[in-house]
Amino acid sequence: MHLPKAAAPLANARLRAYLAGNAASAVGTWAQRVVLLWLAWEMTQSSFMLGLMAMADLLPSMVVAPFAGTLVDRQDKIRLALWLQLLSIAPPCIMLIAIMAELVSPTMLLIVAGLTGILNGFDHPTRMVVVSSIVPKEDVPGAITINSMVFNLARMLGPAAAGMALTLEALWSVFLFNTISYLLFALILARLSQSENTNQRLGSEGLEGSTEGKLSHSTWSAVIHALTGHHKLLLLFFALLALCYRPIFELLPAFAGQVVIGEAARAKAFSLMTSAQGLGAIGGGLMTSFLLTKGSPLSLAIGFGLSAILACGLFLISHVLWAGLLTLACLSGAILANGVCTQVVLQTQVPESVRGKVLSLYTMIFRGLPAMGAMAAGLIAENTSNRVIFGLSSLPIVAMLLVLLVALNKDRKKLSDS
Repeated sequence: MHLPKAAAPLANARLRAYLAGNAASAVGTWAQRVVLLWLAWEMTQSSFMLGLMAMADLLPSMVVAPFAGTLVDRQDKIRLALWLQLLSIAPPCIMLIAIMAELVSPTMLLIVAGLTGILNGFDHPTRMVVVSSIVPKEDVPGAITINSMVFNLARMLGPAAAGMALTLEALWSVFLFNTISYLLFALILARLSQSENTNQRLGSEGLEGSTEGKLSHSTWSAVIHALTGHHKLLLLFFALLALCYRPIFELLPAFAGQVVIGEAARAKAFSLMTSAQGLGAIGGGLMTSFLLTKGSPLSLAIGFGLSAILACGLFLISHVLWAGLLTLACLSGAILANGVCTQVVLQTQVPESVRGKVLSLYTMIFRGLPAMGAMAAGLIAENTSNRVIFGLSSLPIVAMLLVLLVALNKDRKKLSDS
């Protein structure tokens, strides 16, 4: 009964076109990311190098996201997304040239990952705002969930394609495909921008002018005032999950080496783990799309956070491949679902005048903190087991979960007393 409601945003032709372009781009991005990580591991056999790659890919978001938020609030969202796709062609083209000229090195990999990270720091909040801007308000939660599912389907298909390229020793094909996917997405965004301009041409100039002025004068201090106490606690909980658990996904090559022996077996295990991560995220997205029609996104975010704690514990004590794949899928699904519910809360409860900045803050957390966590874990892992590191990292997450539950319980008591 709830499936049609959850899938209602797909009736929007503009959203379907956007999802098609986003899917192609995301598949290419994930395939490229897996190949870069594998090349880094193959060249160095170092968890520290994997941490450096994660930092180069994700940490730039911490720097550029505040500027991205201001840019998103002031500029035409679809046209901004279009230009970002065109600029994103540069990293895969650089890798194509490097492969042909046999110039691939750890330094080159870090440069490409860093450039990609800078562009993604602008692109990620822009894509999130575009999704909410092309559907009616009542369809925003469903559109966010569907877009997240598409992204995570790409997270499964991209590594599978990368694994095939690794097997066939055709790494160049991944970077060529990624280049084409960005071009395709740019063409779709150009069409969406043209149709939007046509729809807004009649009788909208005064309204657009007043809205633009309002958005352009929003400040970061306004973001602090716009976020309620629950929003801030929820973002902090989301941040701890990103810092303490998501680095596991950045260090999968090292975990793969702990459950199988032999280079070929490690490559296969790494590809399977990355695909399990994507499959789990799709399952988490499906579950979220159903549960959001029934419950509060805030309560669901907390529930999925608890599920992530349990799944992480089971993953860390798994010493055979099949158990690791199963628990990794559960962990990925729970983290994805927590992130979707957190994003729904922000997109539906935060004023539009500061939404771009709030989502850029979300991007800073989503992309930047896993890089910091992976860097720290990779450094510590030179002397300590990854399993011990991530086991201890559960402590602050559990503490934050208790704080959230206490805060919600106090509010419920206040409401019942009044």
